[in-house]
Amino acid sequence: MGSRKHDDITNVPPIREGKATKILVVAAAVVATAMGHTLHLGRTCPEVMPFPNLSVDKVLGSWYVVHKFDTDNTCLMWNMTHGPLPDTLLVKETRQLAVLDTLGVDHTHAITARVDIPNPEVPGKMRIRWPTSLTGSADFIVFDTDYETYMAVFECDRAGLLHRRSVAILSRSRNIDVMFVNRVRRLLDAAGVSHSALEAIDHDLCKTKGKNNWHVDEELFGLLPGVTEEEVRRRVSEDVENYDISQIEIIGDGVMPEGDFRGSIIRGVPGNSDIRSKPHV
Repeated sequence: MGSRKHDDITNVPPIREGKATKILVVAAAVVATAMGHTLHLGRTCPEVMPFPNLSVDKVLGSWYVVHKFDTDNTCLMWNMTHGPLPDTLLVKETRQLAVLDTLGVDHTHAITARVDIPNPEVPGKMRIRWPTSLTGSADFIVFDTDYETYMAVFECDRAGLLHRRSVAILSRSRNIDVMFVNRVRRLLDAAGVSHSALEAIDHDLCKTKGKNNWHVDEELFGLLPGVTEEEVRRRVSEDVENYDISQIEIIGDGVMPEGDFRGSIIRGVPGNSDIRSKPHV
């Protein structure tokens, strides 16, 4: 990926060589996206208190993610369900990627994480594992909710001498009253968590799965093992309407005012040790 800026992806020339070429551009765009985290020095995560006596059953169902740290994604939603084992949940995240929106590619992205509740007596303090995470499980803390209108979640995971933070504000509807956003900011202030990276997420022009939509899901061919060129060609044949690829995490860059980095951990690429400017997510 070299040292060029992520923004260069918006200068990709028109695609004229069929579906296979288009998929390669889609894959490149996916690689140029980052998860919504801020990166900080030290392994110690802030102590964010879980919501007391959380009723897990009441937070299940569909949520619009209306604010999140450091993101340019649109149409971000979570669907929370019971997991296959006791004291587990599944979080299916669907979204659209800003870079692919810029390229005019109709697409949706879906990925499912597993959530464990280590101590059922403190159900608001959980652990989440996103399948594309390079750092393993992360703290997943529901720190405020009224169940019917909104919910606030803090995530934190550790990587070497660093840790990553993310905050999501979720709503049962596309819009949320500003009083809830202000409430979350006050709670973060009390926990010593900076919320300067908290950004609104647009849900106005959301696409749905259907004919000719690209679904950015299960695997990133060419970058993950097990997908041959022949298989790619088969999947993009004329009778295949949808093709699934997956996002991977990269560094978005920058340094927070307090001296902390902004971005996420990069999947190892030979010769790539630079920290680049945040494209988005």
